[in-house]
Amino acid sequence: MKLYKKIIEAQCEQADVKTDLIIIHGLFGMSDNWISIGKQLSEERRVIIPDLRNHGRSPHSEEFSVDIMVEDIIELMDHLNSPKAIILGHSMGGRVGMRLALLHQNRVKKIIVADMSMRPPKLRAEHWLIFQTMKDAPIEKMKSYKEIESFLRKHITSQRLVLFILKNISKTNGVYSWKLNFKTLINSFEKEISPLVKNEVYDGPALFIRGGKSDYILDEDIDKINEHFPLTILETIDGAGHWLHADKPKDFIHLVKSFL
Repeated sequence: MKLYKKIIEAQCEQADVKTDLIIIHGLFGMSDNWISIGKQLSEERRVIIPDLRNHGRSPHSEEFSVDIMVEDIIELMDHLNSPKAIILGHSMGGRVGMRLALLHQNRVKKIIVADMSMRPPKLRAEHWLIFQTMKDAPIEKMKSYKEIESFLRKHITSQRLVLFILKNISKTNGVYSWKLNFKTLINSFEKEISPLVKNEVYDGPALFIRGGKSDYILDEDIDKINEHFPLTILETIDGAGHWLHADKPKDFIHLVKSFL
């Protein structure tokens, strides 16, 4: 599948000798969410930020699983002549990145996982709230973003979530629609975002970053991570939640740059 992608070219003269960095967003996300971070990481290397299938401006498909998204990334790497990359994945993107590293070690130089463990996936209350709100919102009949925003605020109290959802709206010929293929995601997520590993081990450098206020990586998850990523460095950003790159961007950038 030909994924939509943003590419931020490195700013240094020797950029062509540096390994590409591919940033993989999470559920409901898109490449636009990572442009600011990507620019700050593009000083020495090309940064590639795709929209996963059924997200952003990439095509919609009834097929959706971690392994399928891994193959999408491999296809993208081949298309962009990127034989080996550094992978940075957040949340669901972290699951895709881990699976990519475990299945295709020769294509991954290093991996950075932002706030995602290896536990089986489970949709949370906020995920169901977003899905239900999208399902109920008659955006194709609405006349403005302001009207859509007003509808969202009646159902969702979090300002961050409202703004996050608004990014998933497009307008064509005066008609609003969802960029996100939420129907397939609802039907497929927990069934198809399957356990990550059997006996696979990735023996390259790995950085796992968790938010101090998040429960996506718990202390009891660390042994499992180390079992399959034995060269793991684990860092915690105090005061950050699950969207740690947005909550504490300077701390996040510092950890990533130090690892790179």
